[in-house]
Amino acid sequence: MTGAGAATVAYTVESEYGDGPAADPTWIQPGTNITVGNLTVEQALQRSRHPDDPTPCGSRAGDFEGAASVSFTMTDDNFHDLIFADDGTALPNEPMRAPSSAWHFGADLLDEDASRTPTGTIVLDASVSYQRAEDITVDLTLAYGFEPDDVSTPESIEKPSCDDEYTWHGTELDVDGAAQTLMQTATLSLSNLARFRRGQSRHPFDAVASAIEPAFASDATVTETDQLEMAVGDGVDLESVDKVDGTLTFENGQGETIGYELVGMQPTSYDWSNLVNPDEDLSEPIDYHVADVEVVA
Repeated sequence: MTGAGAATVAYTVESEYGDGPAADPTWIQPGTNITVGNLTVEQALQRSRHPDDPTPCGSRAGDFEGAASVSFTMTDDNFHDLIFADDGTALPNEPMRAPSSAWHFGADLLDEDASRTPTGTIVLDASVSYQRAEDITVDLTLAYGFEPDDVSTPESIEKPSCDDEYTWHGTELDVDGAAQTLMQTATLSLSNLARFRRGQSRHPFDAVASAIEPAFASDATVTETDQLEMAVGDGVDLESVDKVDGTLTFENGQGETIGYELVGMQPTSYDWSNLVNPDEDLSEPIDYHVADVEVVA
């Protein structure tokens, strides 16, 4: 990597796991302000030895698996096709194959171009995060089963406009009818979205939905006691934690919205922060378990 403007990042959804790009693929840049980390390959080598030689005679390959992490400012909802297995709009409520994609990571080395093109890529974990005075960010943890060297460089990439960016001041959170008006942070997390299935090959056979763990965390200045009552009840005989629903919505400068229905929210931890602090407001960091997440149409 030689500096600013020297990289390209794009993906295209696969029609079948591991098939790679279609004949005429649509390559999509996931957002703006992209960062990429942990673009690694593990060959799971195991050493081979003779009993009469203290040095190994070589190593044999095990399972092939690649990994990457991609973070970007949210500009549209195209990335939903990578994380919501039920037609890009909902989490699966029955066993099904996980969505997969091919990615293009390119670098301009001045004297030549270099690229890597993972295929059979699945999203293990995803999060959408709000922080006051910052852009809305999406974080994807990826795993992939192949890295072929014969995938053509994208002829064109669909790129979002900077005017499409979603910023903090278009965010609304409603929990059981109570709007959070002084919210400082909020994160929707979807963990264990997918897993590989393997057989008699070093590479995965396919990918299926895993034991998904939706969660939500927020930190807002205390303006009412609704969340307190939900978290601790009467403080004496709380045999179960009630489920409530919530809605998290983002709006950009174009008036476009992306929203999520948070179904079955249950607070797993609740805190009062800055109770005695003359320079800070009393806030309530809350972690919720969530039963299901649906895209708001």
